[in-house]
This record gives sequence, structure tokens and C-alpha cells, in this order.
Amino acid sequence: MNRHGRRVAARRKRALNVPINQIDELCDIQVDAKPGQVVMIMANATGRKRVEQLWPDVEWSTDEIFSVAHSPDWLFTHVRVTKLPSNFEAKVPLAFATPDSLGFAVALALQHRYAPRRVLHWTGDGLDVKVNFYDGTSISGKEVFVEYVPAGTVLGAPQSVN
Repeated sequence: MNRHGRRVAARRKRALNVPINQIDELCDIQVDAKPGQVVMIMANATGRKRVEQLWPDVEWSTDEIFSVAHSPDWLFTHVRVTKLPSNFEAKVPLAFATPDSLGFAVALALQHRYAPRRVLHWTGDGLDVKVNFYDGTSISGKEVFVEYVPAGTVLGAPQSVN
């Protein structure tokens, strides 16, 4: 690997040391996957316009818990992923995709329409949460199909014991 390649690799591995209350300043859109093929999209006014260009049917909300962690400019919506790009489906069919992989697909679809590193993708859970940024993508947002999930919809259902 040449010097340029080593520098690029080092930049990609650099840890992000930012207080949690300043995360909103780093991006315009945040993506966080949930159960049941649902992905939460959080965005400021600029980011919401980009999301609506791709998926115009979404509606934006806030609630007491969300407003404690975000400035008033930030709102959220939920979408259910209904179709993945064919190259993703060839590797892992939608029915078997993990929540983080669905969040990855949504984040890449949004990043495709945006300046590099303006879409943040949350992965993991509990103490193992990571923040991911992407420089660019070859996934067109038109390859990821979603449907709007209204606020307050119960995600998932109790599993049968039989």
C-alpha cells in the first residue's frame, strides 16, 4: 500500500470523539434501524427535504423523549423497507436481513443524494453502539423501496410459543 492509501485507511479508522449532545451538528440525517424491517430516520430541515425527495410520503414527528436529545429543528419518521437493491437481495434476502443491514441500505440510499458524510448511521445496541459515516455510494435511492410507518405503530408482534 502506498503512502496515500495508508493515509486514507488511517482516516477511515479514526475514532469519533464528540459529546453525544453535539452529534446533531455533524450531519443532517441520522438513520437507526428498528425491529420488523423498520428504520427510523431523524433529520433537520435540510435533511428532511432530501428524505422527502426520495420518499415523499413520509410524515415527520417528535415526542417528549426525542425532543430532550435533539434540538427543535430535528424531527423523526419511521419507514418499513419493502425492497432492497438486487445485489443486496442476492446476498441476503430481505426476510433474513438484520436491522443494521437494513439501516445500512437506507443510509446509503440517502447518502447517494447528498454531500459526503452528511448521513449518520447508528449501528449496534447497548454499550456497543457505533456511528458510521459514508463518503459516497453506488446505491441509488430508487433501488430501496420503503413505506411510511405512522408514529405510535407497535413494532413487531408477540411470537407464538407453538
